[in-house]
Amino acid sequence: MEEIIVGVVGVLQFDVLKYRLENEYNVDIRLEMLPYEYIRWIENEDVDLDHLVGTSDMKKIRDLKGRPLLLFVNSWSVGMVLERNKGLALAEFGK
Repeated sequence: MEEIIVGVVGVLQFDVLKYRLENEYNVDIRLEMLPYEYIRWIENEDVDLDHLVGTSDMKKIRDLKGRPLLLFVNSWSVGMVLERNKGLALAEFGK
């Protein structure tokens, strides 16, 4: 089964999502909280994700439109990835 990561602004949104999936769509759901608090879309179109130098707490994923993005536990990791990958452009909001 494919892993789906859902980000929300507040914890209550997880409760609403879980309730609606179970009661309106009859779907079994298991929620696992992840430690990530920062999300950044990669703006560079020529970046090779396999060669991106990250941090130990960074996760590389793609959004529903296939755009690469990075998840971070803290702001220090965001800065460190930018420092390690000269020319990398990250955005807080996807296009």
